[in-house]
Amino acid sequence: MDDLQMIAAALAKPEPDRDAVAEGRHRLQNAVRGGGTARSRRRFAWPAIGLSLTAAAAVAVVAVGTGTPSAPAPNSPPAAAPMSARQVLLAAADTAERTPEGKGAYWYVRKVEKGGPRSAPVLGERWTDRRGQAWRRDLKTEGEMYKVPGRPRLSLGSLEVTYEQVRRLPGRPDALRDWISAAVARSDIRTSRGGLTAADRREFTLTSLISMVSSAPVTPQARAAAFRALAAWPGVTNLGRVPGGQGLQIPLASGKARVVVDPATGLLRDSNFYVMPDGGLVWMTEGGTVTVTARWTDTLPK
Repeated sequence: MDDLQMIAAALAKPEPDRDAVAEGRHRLQNAVRGGGTARSRRRFAWPAIGLSLTAAAAVAVVAVGTGTPSAPAPNSPPAAAPMSARQVLLAAADTAERTPEGKGAYWYVRKVEKGGPRSAPVLGERWTDRRGQAWRRDLKTEGEMYKVPGRPRLSLGSLEVTYEQVRRLPGRPDALRDWISAAVARSDIRTSRGGLTAADRREFTLTSLISMVSSAPVTPQARAAAFRALAAWPGVTNLGRVPGGQGLQIPLASGKARVVVDPATGLLRDSNFYVMPDGGLVWMTEGGTVTVTARWTDTLPK
């Protein structure tokens, strides 16, 4: 039996009687005076001669415990590896697909801009019925409800669509991406340079997918498909954990898009840009973020 086994055995036994304590003290004193072996003199250096055997053993155990940390137990689980951007988006897709979408007469989108040059958050709200008629209340309307003029319409990024088209969007990522790409190609969307290039069509497809996971009244299956299509998009990277979820960077030709995705709720949280109802991109100033939330409601404020 080696010295550590002797200590463990001593701690495991009940408190010895007075004679045993005296005998143990006598042996310890002899060891300190030179009566022990060279091995025991190297291994032990008791701080006080008058300690009982049990107390001395306890001190030895504490001294061992404060040395070099022991290796992890063989069966202990490994530390969790950081999620990749693809894993974050696929987890958000699974959550979005399981989340009921709710019911209501109006699709309500709430946008809050924070940070940047403004000292207070800026609120913008929009209500759209199932025909596409919209009402808004924001800084430009001075906080008053305003009925958007013109014929009713819905938008999916840069695409002008009907409510029926939005509700029939495919629930598979490849089919959804192909549908959007084809719709962009045959649309009358133009840029300042004129007709759309292949790069433009790709960019508008991407912004349409982002619109689907943030502000469009799509079905849970279509929203999940949009998340999965983004998971397969080249160049999307994970920036790590941030308040609200996981920070992701999405490659857009017009800038570095950063979004916060919460896999637990299937929601796109803060971002440094947003897609306008007409499909245009609005970039926040340095340090600014925007939070977009959307849901069905039966209430249309007066």
